[in-house]
Amino acid sequence: MKISFCFGELFVLYTCIRDGIFYCAVQLIGTSSEASKYKCEFILFAANGIERMSETLFVGGYLEDFETIFNSGKCLCLDEAVIRHYIVANKLNLIVKLSPVQRDVE
Repeated sequence: MKISFCFGELFVLYTCIRDGIFYCAVQLIGTSSEASKYKCEFILFAANGIERMSETLFVGGYLEDFETIFNSGKCLCLDEAVIRHYIVANKLNLIVKLSPVQRDVE
């Protein structure tokens, strides 16, 4: 578990492997409505420097526990065999980018 301070807010990053599945989710220490103002992009890079995989999801609220997030599929969920492709020097080559959600105003 890692805690980051960004945009004047506290975020928690949680990763785990269960039953051969890698899970990664970000929560805002705040309500779900506050969390919906932010998104996170998970970017995985292969050792060859060419291949990469990314997924962008909303940030969860702190009242949702990680089990609920993982069971809902509203997180990065990848098979352990896929994750192995993105391990470089015995570390997962993962970058997580947080950003505000841009909403169109009419």
